[in-house]
Amino acid sequence: MRLNNELLAQFRNKLPVDENELNNLVSEASYNAEKFTNLCIKNRLITRYDAGMILGDHFNCAYMDLEKTLFQSDIVIKLPQKIAEKYQAIPVYQFGSSITLVMADPSDSIARREIEQILGEVDFLFSFKGEIETAIAVYYQTDKDINDVFKAFDLGILDRITDEKSSELSEIITIADSIIMLALKDGASDIHIEPKEHSCIIRFRSDGILQTRFTLPQTISRVLVSRYKIIASLDISERRKPQDGRISFATSLKKIDIRVSTLPTIYGETVVMRLLGSLFGSVTLDLEKLNISPEIHKGFTDVLAKPNGLILVTGPTGSGKSTTLYAALNHIDSPESKILTVEDPVEYEMFNFTQTQVNIKAGRTFATILKSVLRQDPDVILVGEIRDSETANIAAEAALTGHIVLSTLHTNNALQAVTRLSEMGVAPYVIAPSLSGVLAQRLPRRVCQDCKEQVQAKAEDLQLYFSWKADTKLPMIYRAKGCAKCGGTGYKGRVGIHEYLHIDLNFREMIIQGKSYNDIRRYALAHGYRDMRFDGFRKALQGLTTIEEIVRVTASD
Repeated sequence: MRLNNELLAQFRNKLPVDENELNNLVSEASYNAEKFTNLCIKNRLITRYDAGMILGDHFNCAYMDLEKTLFQSDIVIKLPQKIAEKYQAIPVYQFGSSITLVMADPSDSIARREIEQILGEVDFLFSFKGEIETAIAVYYQTDKDINDVFKAFDLGILDRITDEKSSELSEIITIADSIIMLALKDGASDIHIEPKEHSCIIRFRSDGILQTRFTLPQTISRVLVSRYKIIASLDISERRKPQDGRISFATSLKKIDIRVSTLPTIYGETVVMRLLGSLFGSVTLDLEKLNISPEIHKGFTDVLAKPNGLILVTGPTGSGKSTTLYAALNHIDSPESKILTVEDPVEYEMFNFTQTQVNIKAGRTFATILKSVLRQDPDVILVGEIRDSETANIAAEAALTGHIVLSTLHTNNALQAVTRLSEMGVAPYVIAPSLSGVLAQRLPRRVCQDCKEQVQAKAEDLQLYFSWKADTKLPMIYRAKGCAKCGGTGYKGRVGIHEYLHIDLNFREMIIQGKSYNDIRRYALAHGYRDMRFDGFRKALQGLTTIEEIVRVTASD
């Protein structure tokens, strides 16, 4: 692409250089727009984002920063790799019937026609050639290709590293980074660094289960912990108190936000790192593909169709609440509505939404941002989490003033959301008219489809965990066996199980009257409410998971 006068004029308005310096840059780039842009970014004369915005305007389309964008893997692979490489283009995600795709040259009419013949309706955006090439390399490669990234993980050097100051050595940096990269490759949600008397254990939490990945010499423990504390901006000299920090881990494609927590133990500091995002991003933001049972799906989508109301998704950390909320936003998104999100951190960066991030140190809490958000004329508001009384009250009042408000709450089931809001200080006369529905969920492991075995259920097991009548015919269920494809665990991936609480007029009256949890539960059960264990049992009968997994992740009243 040639750097013409019109494009140069747009850059001139943004660059802090005089005419002489500008001409030198143009000459060095030989009037090549890509080279000119890279020179300006390299010399820190302009940010990549601002340069992208200028080039996007030049192509009469928006710019998408792929480092901060969520990819839907099932959408990416709809475009053959050869076409993606030929035209330097890659699909990113799908909203409704339209697929969002980025190109290095969105003005290429031949490429656009061929891509539309394959994908159908396409929304073309601009992104840099280098970012697109990296995305193609990552999203189209196989596990075999990815394994080359981790060959530098040489355990032989660990015995030679004993000095804590060596946390800045290239070898320990490589090891620390490789542990994070391997966790990202595995799709792990957490990394646990656990020092023992004579060793240091590295464990990953994948599919909700902790698995030991390495057992390293004890001498590496303090060095490795120091490395993570340095990049998380924590005090490496303080080993007697717990500390919390955050790492922004940069890969060639995107930055992964990592929450870091340290805790003193008898053999040194243990570190837990929560990976807030994924490198290879296989996530589904479509309510139709989240394995939500039909009657729960209908109840949830019905309440999303209302013009206002507070809609909550509850469950423990790591139960998929954010994914469900974004799928809900996708479901109700339209050109006529403005969707605003308040998160800590922003987990999925989406082009269609206006997103803002909490920053406690800067005084930007959920409550303070939410007050400002209401002045931005939104139709739909996503509050990442209701943590305190002020946020809870503002969210409930926003639902009463004509907004759809979606948020998460940490409760064991949907029924407890009512009592939790009350405990937070929200008045019953505010909860009752504002709360529209509560979806609770868990993510049991999905039984491996390649090695699962069908067996007949045992009556004693069903009667122990479920309300099962002795004279009822015993069903066929599935058992986890284990094979090479699932690493011998019998499980691969996770599946959602849910329960949904619909708030009707009688339920609102019970809230206002301050009825007990048991009274509310009895009423809910009499009017169609079924707990998660019921939904989990159905998923087990469908061959999606096992009875053992359902019992593991659910509680029974």
